[in-house]
Amino acid sequence: MNRTNLKHILCFFVFPISFQFCYHSDKPSQQYLSLLGANALNRKITIVGDSLAQWSNGFGLKQKLPSEFTVTDLSVAGYSTEDWLQNKNRLNEIPTQIWILELGTNDAMVYGTSGFETRTRSLIDFLQNSQNSIVYLTLIPRTNMSSIRETIRTNNETLRQIKSQKQNVETIDVESVFESYQGNVPLYPVSDPIHPNQVGYEIMGELYRKKILGI
Repeated sequence: MNRTNLKHILCFFVFPISFQFCYHSDKPSQQYLSLLGANALNRKITIVGDSLAQWSNGFGLKQKLPSEFTVTDLSVAGYSTEDWLQNKNRLNEIPTQIWILELGTNDAMVYGTSGFETRTRSLIDFLQNSQNSIVYLTLIPRTNMSSIRETIRTNNETLRQIKSQKQNVETIDVESVFESYQGNVPLYPVSDPIHPNQVGYEIMGELYRKKILGI
């Protein structure tokens, strides 16, 4: 069944944990309609991220979103905000109305908190100056690596401050959802404290989907 023809309820259930995401609306919400604007049939989203996005196939957003959305994932494993600033001209090549920035893990590992705010603001300014667009900042999960958890927490607070000070900037609070998670299945494999498992990636994808659709 085509997603765009669903009118009542769309649910994702991750077994065996009791974790459920549902969409149950006959009409798009006001936030969704506002986000779509006049060009509702061709809404373009670009993900600018690191290995979390790249290894999860852009959090499955190509499959999760209705057909009027075109999702491009430019994410590169190992990239930080500094790497994207050095390669920012690549971002001018794709017309985009919604940018998803999923960065910060590599910043925490390489730079700590030093310069994170300046680099993030520079990247946002570049994206918004080159195109009329909305920027979604991801408050990334703190990971299971104890040495960078506090750094990520501090950098996420910086992102919250940036959001409160800049127009057309929103946040996706993955951090809080991961921290409050009480499911039976861990969000990280034992062998990898940095990259979530499929359950964790599904949570992230659903948070992006709901934010984009305003549900």
